[in-house]
Amino acid sequence: MNIKQTFMLAASITAAAMFASCNKDDYSPIYLVEAETQATFEGNELSLIFNKEKKFLIRGGKGNYTVSVADMNVLDFRYDGDTLTYRPESIGTTESTIADRSGNSYTLNVSVENPQAAYSITKIEAEAAGGDLTQAQTEELQNKIIQESPAKVGGRIQLTYSDENCTSGDIKIYPEATGGYQVGIFTQTRKYDENTGKEQLRIETTMAGEAGEKYTFVVSPQPMGRVRFEEVVTDRYKGSYPALTEARRIYHLKAAE
Repeated sequence: MNIKQTFMLAASITAAAMFASCNKDDYSPIYLVEAETQATFEGNELSLIFNKEKKFLIRGGKGNYTVSVADMNVLDFRYDGDTLTYRPESIGTTESTIADRSGNSYTLNVSVENPQAAYSITKIEAEAAGGDLTQAQTEELQNKIIQESPAKVGGRIQLTYSDENCTSGDIKIYPEATGGYQVGIFTQTRKYDENTGKEQLRIETTMAGEAGEKYTFVVSPQPMGRVRFEEVVTDRYKGSYPALTEARRIYHLKAAE
């Protein structure tokens, strides 16, 4: 091989290397960053709760991204060139593909799940009223109402809705911070208070098991994002305290982490 041929071969190798450096393998893989926390999203499995959208930033690849969703009945999206917002439309599963113009792509498996509401119990109170109840009886009854609560401070109440309108589903009551739970079903309705006329959110539960315990909670939002579940327990204790006219068990809750 003469000098000219050697030079042409070296130039060809250099050109090939330059071409290879421009192909899609030279770009880092496409990935997502959670817009709110700036944390890198790991893997390609995304679970979303119905009615709760999720925002991401797209990184990697060559830029100029395109986004597609296989089933828009399950998942909708908005991409403004900076922020990608996924908006669940119905319960189900689908795929979303993010690609650039150099052939890089990233496919996300998305599942849209039933809505959930989970609360931890921070405080339990009891109220008891009756004109002929003595102070000792009142205090005794209040202590009993708290002690016989199905869940203690540190326990949790978890609602998993089975429909997109959040009117029914399964309930789990965790008596303690750790350990097992009671399970049941619930319906959620809005009714008007007979005395005040104000609209109330009511959760009526039937727990599993032979006893089939029933609990009815009146839900009231509180400051700082907290919630109060109020349970009327008059009928449970009136047999032992005939003078009783009204008794309530009150759970103070905060959203579980």
